[in-house]
Amino acid sequence: MQSKSLFANGQLAWELIQYPVLTEPTGNLGVVELGKEFNFNIKRAFFLRNVQSDQIRGKHSHKELKQLIVCLSGSYSIALDNGEMVETLQMDETNQCLFLDGKVWREMSEFSDNAVMLVLCDREYRYDE
Repeated sequence: MQSKSLFANGQLAWELIQYPVLTEPTGNLGVVELGKEFNFNIKRAFFLRNVQSDQIRGKHSHKELKQLIVCLSGSYSIALDNGEMVETLQMDETNQCLFLDGKVWREMSEFSDNAVMLVLCDREYRYDE
């Protein structure tokens, strides 16, 4: 699936990005690297797990933030709205991650039992938005 969206000013709102996965007899190794899959310094990482399938997470946007979202296990849906375009993506264990600008409204739902969502951010946590 190829998904990319721009804000009205031409700035990138979100983009699904392929990342390499090395398959070996001992397991799979997925890699995301600065300058390849994303272009920001990581200041914070967090993950969601054990989310009930009937729960909705997110329901917000940010004034300033860049994120890279990776589904490490299971699956979930993420609804995105940049004010110009609305799209719902299915995230799963394939080798795709999602670059997301903070100004995009996001809602995550339909978490599978084993879903784990990793989020890499370009700033520390601030409850300001």
